Amino acid sequence: MKKQDKRGKTGAEREMEAGTDQERREEELKEILSYYSSMTSPSSQENIVSMMQEIQELYGWISAEHKEMAAEAAGVKLSVIDCIMKLYKSLKPAPYRHRMTFCTGKNCHREGQNLLDTVKKELGIKGKIPASGALSSDKKVLLETRDCLKQCRTAPNFLLDGKLYSSAGEEEIKKLLKKLRAEL
Repeated sequence: MKKQDKRGKTGAEREMEAGTDQERREEELKEILSYYSSMTSPSSQENIVSMMQEIQELYGWISAEHKEMAAEAAGVKLSVIDCIMKLYKSLKPAPYRHRMTFCTGKNCHREGQNLLDTVKKELGIKGKIPASGALSSDKKVLLETRDCLKQCRTAPNFLLDGKLYSSAGEEEIKKLLKKLRAEL
């Protein structure tokens, strides 16, 4: 059985409806926005998340322009879309491949500040990391911080694509980053 989207269309049916890849994407984006804006409750969180997931599936990430279009289709403020994107970490605000989250809780900050500085240097990130995270110079890794990962006894801690790394040293992190770069 062929996989259908929420509008009941298979991938082959969607591809036949539009010409080039860009035209196809634009046409499908219009369909997605139209479908969700015509729902009885387009502003429900569930519908907004589903719409955002379909947009991300189409483009691989959700651009600022797509967020604005989604907000308009759902009849909500852009800040609602931003909050949902922060809540649902699977929704990507940039076309990165990996997400690295460093714990900045009391123990991890004390034990791992040098590691965070090393990672920032290796990834080409300068200055303080904003709440939304910072992209590496090659735009392939999103580096973000979180107040606590609840693993204080094994500080310093960080997540890489959801996998927890504890008590990591500088050499281990450099090796990990080298491996990431090799696969990018």
